[in-house]
Amino acid sequence: MKSVIFSTLFIIVNLYFFGQNYVKIGKLYWADHNLNTSTFANGDSLSRARNFSEWENNFRQGVPAYCSVGYNPANDSIYGKIYNWWAVADLRGLAPDGFMVPSVQDWMGLKLHLNYDTNCRCIPPITRSADKLKSTSQWNGDLKGENLFNMNILPAGYLQNDGKYQGKGMQVSYWTCSPKNAANNSGDAYTTYYIVFKYDRSDFIQDVNFDANGHFVRCAKGQQEYFLKKPDNSSLEESNEDQEEEMSEEEEDDSKKKKKRKKKF
Repeated sequence: MKSVIFSTLFIIVNLYFFGQNYVKIGKLYWADHNLNTSTFANGDSLSRARNFSEWENNFRQGVPAYCSVGYNPANDSIYGKIYNWWAVADLRGLAPDGFMVPSVQDWMGLKLHLNYDTNCRCIPPITRSADKLKSTSQWNGDLKGENLFNMNILPAGYLQNDGKYQGKGMQVSYWTCSPKNAANNSGDAYTTYYIVFKYDRSDFIQDVNFDANGHFVRCAKGQQEYFLKKPDNSSLEESNEDQEEEMSEEEEDDSKKKKKRKKKF
């Protein structure tokens, strides 16, 4: 009984502290609203941009920053905050401890899960991953969202490098932690993919845009390495050393065998 009470209290405190609720879709738990934090996971503060010029200056100077929709903090409780690339890429981590900024692969996995038809066991010609996640209100046009999983994707727009706010009612975009060249490139503000939901598209897509640098963040729970973290080569070096030792031992054994054969003759 005590353990149940403790677990319940832990969940309540956790949700209150992080301000996040999550829904399970496929293998991951996804936040049901946009990230709304002004600090990194370690408590360090991000810079707040209060107008166009402050946003542009933060971008040009490489300062991790956020702003509110319309530069009005009253909108944060509805839409969350908009972040620049420097905030997402910072190794201090923008997501709360135990959570992540999803990768392109995470988003595409979600897309596959939503579009997969269990009857034909295939992806049908008409795919509707975005429609299933978008909110039922605020979207322009006739393609209203169904919000089947309570993710409530709102058309909150995005921010350009110069601080100009665009796209409200038409689209919303989310940062990923995946650079364009995932194998060799650590990524930058111009090559890092983001995910886009549009008012006139039934599927969400991935994109890059030189002019767009302010996007929202939708956290997920799972295992993920930040893409700027240097790989740990210690295990590789250890395995190489072990291989070298094994090879040297094998060479010694071979030389001993050769000596024995010579003695016989």
